[in-house]
Amino acid sequence: MLFVSATSTTTTSNGVEQQSNNNNNNSSSNNETIDKLRILEFFSGIGGMYYSTLISGIPFEVLQSFDINTNANDVYNYNISSKYPNPKKHKVNSKSIDALTTKELESFRANTWLMSPPCQPFTRVGLQKDLQDNRTNSFVHLLEQLAALAEPPTYILIENVYGFEKSNARDLLLETFNQLQYQFQEFHLTPTQFGLPNQRLRYFCIAKKVLLNNDSNNNSNSNIDIKTKIVTKDNAIILKTIPSYQHTENNETNTIEQYLDESYNTDEHYYKYKIPEKLLLSKGMLFDIKTINDKTTNCFTKAYSKFVEGTGSVLQLDTNYKADINVPNSLIPMKLRYFSPKEITRFHFFPEQFQFPPSVTVAQGYRLIGNSLNCKIVSELLKYLFYKFNDDNNNNNNNSNDNDNNASCSSGNSNNNNNE
Repeated sequence: MLFVSATSTTTTSNGVEQQSNNNNNNSSSNNETIDKLRILEFFSGIGGMYYSTLISGIPFEVLQSFDINTNANDVYNYNISSKYPNPKKHKVNSKSIDALTTKELESFRANTWLMSPPCQPFTRVGLQKDLQDNRTNSFVHLLEQLAALAEPPTYILIENVYGFEKSNARDLLLETFNQLQYQFQEFHLTPTQFGLPNQRLRYFCIAKKVLLNNDSNNNSNSNIDIKTKIVTKDNAIILKTIPSYQHTENNETNTIEQYLDESYNTDEHYYKYKIPEKLLLSKGMLFDIKTINDKTTNCFTKAYSKFVEGTGSVLQLDTNYKADINVPNSLIPMKLRYFSPKEITRFHFFPEQFQFPPSVTVAQGYRLIGNSLNCKIVSELLKYLFYKFNDDNNNNNNNSNDNDNNASCSSGNSNNNNNE
């Protein structure tokens, strides 16, 4: 079974502070004098951004994480804060983000902001109230504070649901980046491009503060005329791949079996996660059914196991039987079960040592991981942002392969369910 371990990028399993001093083996001139990321983690959830940075191998320190979800904070503190010598000092701050002041944010002297704002205002199945939804207030507040900071962060990474790119919130984001002279690039990426058997197409945006140095190389393209590089929703190009990253073809994706629990085929495991017979008989034909040899699963949302259609795939253990769409009873001997929360975290590339606390129920686990992100994708974006982004100056407008990228990945959402 293929399990990712955070110890692959650090010399200790519990020395969180030591991570900041290791793995700086991707030398580049792009990070100027920055030797590590000093991170503020907004909407920290169960730690997806933290683990993404850990997996990336970039030296880092999380100065503070923020989230108001008490269940998510319990998971974060259980897995991450508790590993520090002084756990209380590193607990998630549950203060509302839209109450943070400029003075408070400046006191951290952070050079990196990571965030995954609430996606409900932008989802296909939601009301799509956009900036009229109160859940966007904290995101808008952060953009306002960004403009007010005397020393704004050098690096910013944002993750959100597919569809955010059509929102007024995205327009506000681009306006803010242009106003503050950030160089930025947007992406649409899904885990199957990174070898993971899961469809979860998402919007990402990385940004780096442009330093206007008079002594920059006069004969290079790094001298950017900021006023001529304004990017708006009308001329922005959303990349479908990360430049210089070798993406996975569909036939090279790992099989589901590599991400399953060791006891996945036991009766005990089956009965713990089995789909109730009554539900199979009434709505069973709406399930997206996968076997251990399949190489993709549909997007797992926070409503997984609560609703049937569009919330994620289920696993068939007995492949000697096939479903007959006209005979609901044909589903019974197939031994259909839900994927466990732990299995779904593996699809999301969380390290194997990540665990849900005993106090978290299975249903709560599904909800929390459904609201999280894919650590593999974010880790690769962070590496690109920190080590290579300036090497690809203006890739958002001048990359000659943009059309090829868009064409080659245009079918990436063909089987995706983005219903969070």
